[in-house]
Amino acid sequence: MKTGRISTSAFFSASALALALMSQGAHAIPFTITSQLSGDIRPDSPDNLFINVTITGDTTSNVALWTVDINSPLHPNAKLDEFYFNLTGLASDYVFSNFSPVDWAISAPATVQGAGGAAFMFEALDPAGPPNAADVTNTVNLTFTMTASSLLTEAVFLDAPTALSNDAGSGQLGAHLQSLTTAGNCGNSTNCSDSGFLFGNYEGDGGGGGGGGNIPEPASLLLMGAGLVGFGLARRRKSA
Repeated sequence: MKTGRISTSAFFSASALALALMSQGAHAIPFTITSQLSGDIRPDSPDNLFINVTITGDTTSNVALWTVDINSPLHPNAKLDEFYFNLTGLASDYVFSNFSPVDWAISAPATVQGAGGAAFMFEALDPAGPPNAADVTNTVNLTFTMTASSLLTEAVFLDAPTALSNDAGSGQLGAHLQSLTTAGNCGNSTNCSDSGFLFGNYEGDGGGGGGGGNIPEPASLLLMGAGLVGFGLARRRKSA
């Protein structure tokens, strides 16, 4: 009677395939986090305020790139006074660098202005200096790099706490804009402010950078490899 044994070559072929699949699991999974901040909901503050935020990173890195883009064409002179945001964990888990305009910086905890008592973890403040030297406007974005103490996932953003205002709204991100157009942008108010506060929340793409798909975890890949070896052994015994 023949003894059913898997050949050495078949075993190593299956093992090599499993290892190849495992190596794929180490590849970066890019992600993109977006948010549109809008406001101001208070009757004495201008409407039609919008800021788009985009954050890009990947799951094998602890670095993410931020872009803060004012997109409020009905307020052509709008400028960013302060930008606020929350993340999971502690403020000390994150470091920020590579600012453009270069004089911007981020501090924690935030001292929030114009948001009716909302509290945020981080604050980027329009720097003092020559007029217009570092203004962030409809045509000039604020960009910076965030470095975390561990690998980044979308949960760092999506699970961040929400800041709650007494009268201006709520969100995981916020911003205070100045130099706003008041005529026709404050509803029926006759006491219109030339500044306003915006709120927004993080939105994720589910990983994959908009189409990369899910990659199996290492444990699943090991099981897959073991299954391939077992399948090869069963076929060998049947043929015997």
